[in-house]
Amino acid sequence: MKNIILILVAFFVFIGCAPKEVVIDKKPVQTKKEEFVLIQNESNQNSMYQRVKENTIIEDNGINKIAILYPSRIVGKYAKSTISTISAFLIYNDKPFVIETFDTYDENPENILEQLNFLKEGGFSKVIAMFTSNGFNTLNLDSDSSFANFYFPLINKSEVKTQKSNFIFGGISYEEQLQVLETLSSNRNTMFYVKSYLGNKLKESYEQIFSNPGIIKEIERANNRYKYIMEDERIVGNTIIVNTPIVKTSIILSQLTAFEVNPIKVLSTQLNYNPLLIKLTQERDRENFFVVSSIENVDSFLEEYTKLLGGDVTYNWVDYSSLVGANYLLYSQNKQEEKSNSFIIMEEKNENDKELKKEIIKTKVIENQADYKSTLYGTTPYGFSKMELN
Repeated sequence: MKNIILILVAFFVFIGCAPKEVVIDKKPVQTKKEEFVLIQNESNQNSMYQRVKENTIIEDNGINKIAILYPSRIVGKYAKSTISTISAFLIYNDKPFVIETFDTYDENPENILEQLNFLKEGGFSKVIAMFTSNGFNTLNLDSDSSFANFYFPLINKSEVKTQKSNFIFGGISYEEQLQVLETLSSNRNTMFYVKSYLGNKLKESYEQIFSNPGIIKEIERANNRYKYIMEDERIVGNTIIVNTPIVKTSIILSQLTAFEVNPIKVLSTQLNYNPLLIKLTQERDRENFFVVSSIENVDSFLEEYTKLLGGDVTYNWVDYSSLVGANYLLYSQNKQEEKSNSFIIMEEKNENDKELKKEIIKTKVIENQADYKSTLYGTTPYGFSKMELN
């Protein structure tokens, strides 16, 4: 009953707060003047949210306190989901907490440095920083960014250079995923991609990793000539790699079927690990479709809490990365003596009253980088099915 009340209270409070926290404005948003703290009484039977007055600094004593730093113009849609995910994690942990958001609007150095000052003044020592490499460079060059531990869910450590031990990275490695896909290739390959920051990055990595890149075809954002593409006899019977967004991938799969191209396999990275793909395609379109994901299973109750608040740690890798980061910043760094840095809860007690433990989050942080495991999936009529790598 306690958990139900807790969830309902959290749901209505965060629904009410969310638009204010992640709204995209045309001007840099000033530091948030209010925080919301989950306060629990001594009997632990009821919970409430208490509004904290402006400029109040809350000490970390017994309270999980974390800041989310983000440029709304660039990652607004991710930020809202990340706030929901971290909130669900902290509610699930059943301890008082503070989450405050700091919006830099864009990755302009002046805006970032301004919000860093607000972070420092607020006494935050644990920060989820949702920047691309541009925003990261500002923090990396700032000599005054050592006051907190920063977790970057969108950046992989291999993509940047830094000497700062307080920077932790959570970006997945598309290179590692492509290496897995390369082992499934028939060595006669065709790769489709869309020109974008990520699309160009995947194209470059693909050309470096696949021993025989074969035919590379750009899929335009609009006005595609799919008939012209599919009637290219060179792609018949090839292994096809789709570095394209969900909707484009769905069209490609249906067109491959319609024009009887009959690829040996169709392969994809994390980009297409999404249940929307199942809804947009027919089962026969996905007969030989395989996708690699770096998201690991989490505790089922936490998964449901996250969905309730609007996050998705099952298919959204940014949410999952943020979850890994929150876990590491709030718990693992304080438990360096433990062999595993995964957050652990008590699941139940056995007949001898011995406590059994279960990992909620399996992904560890090793040498300041989230250590993801690549898992291969095929599809079923209703979703994705884990496959064994040879």
